[in-house]
Order: sequence, then C-alpha cells, then structure tokens
Amino acid sequence: MKKVFLKCSFIFAAMFCTLITAEAQVWKDVAPIFYKNCSTCHREGEIGPFPMMSYHDVASSTYLYQIPYQITSGLMPPWKADPNYRHFLDERVLTQEEKDLITNWVDQEAPAGDTTLAPPPPVFPEGSQLGNPDLVLTMSEPHTLAGNGQDEYICFVLPTDLLQDQDISAIEFRPGNGAAVHHVFMYLVKDSSALYKDWETPEYGYPSFGGAGEGVHANFLGLYGPGMVPRFFPADGVFNFTAGSFFLIQIHYAPLTYVTTDQSSVNLFFSASPNPRTVKATRFGEGYITNPPFKITAYEVDTFYSEVEIADDFSLFGIAPHQHLLGKEFKIFAVEPGGDTIPLIHVPHWDFHWQLYYSFPFMIHLVPGTKVYAMGVYDNTTNNPWNPNNPPQDVGYGEGSTDEMFKYLTCTLQYEEGDEEIVIDSNYVLQASSPVDGIISTPQLYSCYPNPATDVTSVTYYLPKAGHSKLVVANLNGEIVFVKHLTPRTGLQREILDVNSFPDGAYFVSLITEGISKTKPFFIQR
Repeated sequence: MKKVFLKCSFIFAAMFCTLITAEAQVWKDVAPIFYKNCSTCHREGEIGPFPMMSYHDVASSTYLYQIPYQITSGLMPPWKADPNYRHFLDERVLTQEEKDLITNWVDQEAPAGDTTLAPPPPVFPEGSQLGNPDLVLTMSEPHTLAGNGQDEYICFVLPTDLLQDQDISAIEFRPGNGAAVHHVFMYLVKDSSALYKDWETPEYGYPSFGGAGEGVHANFLGLYGPGMVPRFFPADGVFNFTAGSFFLIQIHYAPLTYVTTDQSSVNLFFSASPNPRTVKATRFGEGYITNPPFKITAYEVDTFYSEVEIADDFSLFGIAPHQHLLGKEFKIFAVEPGGDTIPLIHVPHWDFHWQLYYSFPFMIHLVPGTKVYAMGVYDNTTNNPWNPNNPPQDVGYGEGSTDEMFKYLTCTLQYEEGDEEIVIDSNYVLQASSPVDGIISTPQLYSCYPNPATDVTSVTYYLPKAGHSKLVVANLNGEIVFVKHLTPRTGLQREILDVNSFPDGAYFVSLITEGISKTKPFFIQR
C-alpha cells in the first residue's frame, strides 16, 4: 500500500508541476518569439497571410493550429541557411525550447494570461530604415496583379537620371505592396539593353523568370526579401553608378487570389567617404563546374561540384546561392592555401520561393590561392513537388522557369589590413523599430582568427543576454592558462587575446555564460 501511495503521489506531483508549467505559458512568454521572428512579415500590408502583432491577431486567427507544424517542420520562419554550419546576421532560427513553448501554448488553446506583461509590439519605420535617402527611384506606373493564384516574375527599368558618376553606400528596396512582393533581384544596367527589352512588350515591365532577361547587360547588386534588414556597405564600401545608368528590379510577385497593384521604389544613399572602396558583386556559375555537362537527368537526383581559385586578396561580407525549382541542397566552403577550411554557407533544404542574401557578422579574409568549392544537388524525380515537368524531363541551363541554374553571388571588398577585425553590426535598425533585443537567441562562439596564431588571435562571440560570462583558455592537458571575465553586455563582440606568452601547440577557448559552454580550438605556431 505504501508503494502505491508513493507512486500515486509521484504521478500527482508530476501532473501538478506540468499544470504549473502550462499555466506559465501565456502570451507574455510567446509574444517575444513572434515579434522577433515573425512580425516583420506577419503584419498589415506584408506578405504574411495573417498579422502577428497582438494576442488577438494570433489567438483568433484561423491559422493558429497550423503554427506548431509550420515551426517544427522548419517551414517557418523562412530561414534556409543551416545555423550549425555558419551563423549570419538577422537569423530567424527558433531553438527547440522556443518551438516546444509555442507548441504547448497552442495545444493549451492559446491562453492569454495578463497581456499587459508582454512587451509592446514592434514599431516598423515607414519610408526608410536607414534615414533620408539621397535619391528615390519609383516604378513609373503601378503594376496590376491579375489575382489568378499564379506567380509572376516581372522586370522594371528605373532610370537613375544621374548627370555624373555617383558612389552609392546603401541600397534599400521599399515594396509598394508588401503582401504582393515576395522577393526582388536588383541590377545596375549601364547601357540601353534593358530599355530595348522593355520596349518588346506593350505594357510597362517585361516578364523574366531567371534574372534580368536574355540580352540585358546587367550587373547584379543584391536582393530583397521580406524581413531582411537593410545596411550600409561595411568599411566605406560603395557601388559606382555611372551617369545615365538604369536601375533594374526583377520582382517575384506572390500567387495572390485577388486583384491588386504594386508600385515599389528604391532608396539610394550617396557615399560621403573620402576613401570609398568598390564593392565587387561576383556571380560564379555553371562555367566553374568540375563535372560537366550541367544536365539534370530525368528521374534522377544529380549532384554538381564547382571550384574557383581566388587570385586576389578579398574581404568577403555577403553571399547568396541560387537554384531553380529542381534545387535540393547547396553548400559552399573555402580552403586556404595552408589547408584550413572556412565554412561559408549550407542550405540543406533549398526552397526557390525563399531566396535570401546572407550577411556575415564580420568580414572573412580570402587570401590569394584560396579555393572556393560549391556543391549543388538537384531532384528531377516525381518526389520533388516543385518539379515543373510531369513526367520529368532532362533539364539544362537556362533563364526560363523550366530551366535550371547553379550559381552563387559573393560581395567582397579589396582586402585592407584590419578588415577581419571589423564587426558588422547585427542590430542595425533605427531606435524603437523593435523592442526585442538581439537577433540570435542563444550564445554563440565563432572560430578564432588568425588560426594558427603567432602573437594574437581574436575571439568573436555573441551574447543574447547580459550576465556573468567569461572566456577560458585551456591547453591539451586540460590545464587552464587564461581566464577573462567579460563585461556584462549583449550583442556581437570581439576580444583580442595576447598569446605571446603561450608555448606553441593546440588550445581550446571556451565561452561560459549562464551554464552554457561553447568551445573552439586554435593553434599557436611560430
């Protein structure tokens, strides 16, 4: 009898603890997660199908019970880069704890609790997130979407009317209809080829699926996607716009089921730097494939590899892979002349409908002789729900919707000493634009640089919360050789370690904060 009583007591205690935990999961607990990861797209006039700006928005939505599936499957939030391979700015990645919290909250019928205890909803700037633009380019007339449930890919030519060459330090796309604009590719055209292409069609703009369109001499500048944070180029970086050039935007319009219009614009910011550095946006494509020809065979899953050797000295700060509807996976990494590998990006589950430009937290030095390797996987079987051909057919390179591509964009600057010490601000938004601090929800420790080190090495880390934290360095024997207690503050930070007194050999540096430990190896070789 005593055993039965103890067992029942244990079960009752467990149920009681579960009840307490469940009651604690109310709006104030889930609101910060939604505000940080979802509200940029899920608000009035944006592409999200329902707003997530208040308790009523979420709890009364017909989509409420779909939320657990969307987040546990990885469909939402739409962040495709693997955070275990490489971290980027503006990450929208939920931890397992956050997923469980939201799932339990929905399962409990979304209890409100005291909604006044939740943080206020985000405040989103209008007109610009970067300040007052020097030049605003707007579509000359609205584009009407038929509302037939079909995707549209339309290019629009925007004359800059510049009378002289101008250095541009930031480009900010502003959707006229956030619910319609899915993503945008942006180009600079220095001749009249885009105008001629537009004149081939009677309406304003011309259709083009793969990019700027055949025959258009366009230089790729970047892209826009819902929720992306605009930034000035780092380290006085600029694009040079020539006098009389044209700004070209290729807009992917979402498959809406109602008639609407869009008239988007672009904000350009002129550089005031006395020593501007030219941003080099380079697209590497099918010509670098090491196992040609680039043909995806019907009913097969094909993998292609490319290799590019870096001939110059570059600082890399952004990257964007590109495939079409058969794309399944994309991975890019670099190997330095000494053999060290630098992970750049891995998209394990490619989704053409969510193409993003990824910004590194700090610039990556690619020395001459570095080789950049890419791997692209393509699924040309009936298992691919986005396969444009039924039955599957052999597919090769092309601009059309039934063609394929194997490309990636890199944004670089000519290397200057100290570039790798520049931390690109991970929280660059205007004051009051969001009440939620931080971009990444968990502490992060990045690889040391340089590695191997001779006299100093830098340790970059990210703290989502201010608290007691320290860096600890140990040798291979586990002996602690260095401890530094860190200033309690949040954000992306960097410490320079003086290792002159350390003997040559292998070491481990650990970031210890709030019971969490992250460790990276580094070497000293003189």
